[in-house]
Amino acid sequence: MVDTRAYRVGQPQYRDVIVFYRDRTFLAKRIIGISGDTVEGRSERITVNGNLINESYIEHSEVQSVADQGASGYNWIHSFGPMTVPAGKFFVMGDNRDVSLDSRSPGYGFVDRGSIIGRVLYVYRSAKQGVRIR
Repeated sequence: MVDTRAYRVGQPQYRDVIVFYRDRTFLAKRIIGISGDTVEGRSERITVNGNLINESYIEHSEVQSVADQGASGYNWIHSFGPMTVPAGKFFVMGDNRDVSLDSRSPGYGFVDRGSIIGRVLYVYRSAKQGVRIR
């Protein structure tokens, strides 16, 4: 379920899980960096403006990770940046980091403010029982 009115007055914040529209698809990702932030990843640790962020919501997939699919995958999955977020853009990452195409990927990039539909409130239906947004 998505609150489509969440950002009519306010702005997206750190750790918000947002829904946005890209390439004729609705996607859900977590905001890691906002305009002006510098985001960097080294050895699966993410820093924003030089500060290590605590990400208790991270999940790891049981399937083969994108990083395991080739040497080039490792470069952007586990180590990237530093990347400075431009004005009007957001740096997003999926909570299932092993298989998520997100702002770390050279071909994916930042999310435009204008493409954000709203903030995720909760998961209505999932294969996992009791799934909720943390």
